[in-house]
Amino acid sequence: MRSRCRSTFFLLCVVGGLKVEAFISQNFAKQKIRSNLFKINQQDNEDQVSCEHESTRRSVISSMIFATTSLVASQPSFAGEVGARITKAVTTSDLGISVRRSVVKGAQIIDSLDGKWEKFSDDNGLGAARFNQEGRPKPRVVPELRPLNVGMAKDILKLSDDSFIEITKISQADLDLQLEKVESTVRKSYERSGIDLSREMTSKEFDYYCYIHFKAYCDLIVGRKFSFNRKSFENALGDKLLGVVFPSFEKKLAELNSKQQGLKPNSKDCLMNGIDLALSVTDDIMKSLVENGFVAQAERNDVDPDRLKDWIDDLADIQLSIPLDGDITLSSQVLLQEQGFRVYPDFSRFVINSAIEKCLAATNQRVSSDEYYMDTNYSSDPDLFEVKQVLLNIVIDST
Repeated sequence: MRSRCRSTFFLLCVVGGLKVEAFISQNFAKQKIRSNLFKINQQDNEDQVSCEHESTRRSVISSMIFATTSLVASQPSFAGEVGARITKAVTTSDLGISVRRSVVKGAQIIDSLDGKWEKFSDDNGLGAARFNQEGRPKPRVVPELRPLNVGMAKDILKLSDDSFIEITKISQADLDLQLEKVESTVRKSYERSGIDLSREMTSKEFDYYCYIHFKAYCDLIVGRKFSFNRKSFENALGDKLLGVVFPSFEKKLAELNSKQQGLKPNSKDCLMNGIDLALSVTDDIMKSLVENGFVAQAERNDVDPDRLKDWIDDLADIQLSIPLDGDITLSSQVLLQEQGFRVYPDFSRFVINSAIEKCLAATNQRVSSDEYYMDTNYSSDPDLFEVKQVLLNIVIDST
């Protein structure tokens, strides 16, 4: 529903820009070349307004927008001095800027009113029928977290420190000093929120320590103005985490390397060997993360066979979507990014990305990854948005 409103906003901005261009261009045409540079296709505009609109609240809003803003389609401007003047007038003139700002402001007002109405209708049950429709997705059921593997958690924190020292060449003593400084600043706030540092580490305490360590890294990067490559740090940490999260990975990788000997990087056998192990290892890592209490639930999309064939023929990429429910580092990830930092403890992405890269090292493939933070429950009230899931997006494409 919100996407329709965003589409309306985008269309309104385009309409506003075209209207300004038509208005100014017609004035230039009268003064300079006395020729008609623009053609108003009113019939097409009427068809566009009338078709594909349902008799709904959103349709009424869309109709109001089209009724108050006529769509003027411009032909390609004539080359040369006249065309250059028209372009400059449309993009830089006071009139052009004023009208564009008015159009954007109007769209913002309509969007705000529409959002308030949607919230009002949901709060008062006016949209009850919408909640009962068959196509509506059911609430996502997430299992309870398993007990945290404390030994693995401590190893992950130690490997994080080692990777940061490796990249920045800072001393362990300087890092320890910064860790103490950060902890003394935030400890009382966390204890008031229910953290008990006197007991054995649980998921909450691990998230707290993750924030301490990564906040210390970020403060040192900013304070000492390190030449810091975030991707290098993530790759170094991901490589180290493989031995902890999935200890048998090196054995599987050695078996793959023996298969790949003598094969050309872009050959079908080489690519299939690499991607088969990459997908299998990804599943094993997700299983390990769940079993050791780092995420509550993890799954991966299936790769379409036709998409895989196109990838082998270098006609398409492969995209993996991996939703992680109940990631225990979620709070520290979000908090660090809200504070403006780009170094945060997304260990799941680091280790999965590293594993796939190693599996495809002999195939001339590039692996890139990113994460998105999702609220898996529907609500029309943006104030009720609560991050519950980390959605990993991994893209595999030829270099």
